[in-house]
Amino acid sequence: MLARRQRDPLQALRRRNQELKQQVDSLLSESQLKEALEPNKRQHIYQRCIQLKQAIDENKNALQKLSKADESAPVANYNQRKEEEHTLLDKLTQQLQGLAVTISRENITEYASFLPFFFLF
Repeated sequence: MLARRQRDPLQALRRRNQELKQQVDSLLSESQLKEALEPNKRQHIYQRCIQLKQAIDENKNALQKLSKADESAPVANYNQRKEEEHTLLDKLTQQLQGLAVTISRENITEYASFLPFFFLF
């Protein structure tokens, strides 16, 4: 059996970033569905935001630690590619934060609608 060639570190991170982008895009689409209005569904989406944010932070840290010397072969425009990946991770972080804020506001609005009833007693 042939051993699969190990990817270079930057290439591996780029692939992982694309997987994270697909997951974020999927979560954003899911949050637009009518079922996303249900409290349990919102909680699930919020938890996925947290998990994806952690994965993005891990990739950011790994990306910052990478250097050109880590590559087994020369990479053209190494610094530019690294910066593009960092920009992508920042964009994904902003999208997740926006979604999390929206979900938090919806939860607060939902609970706030019950507050007048508490003050009646």
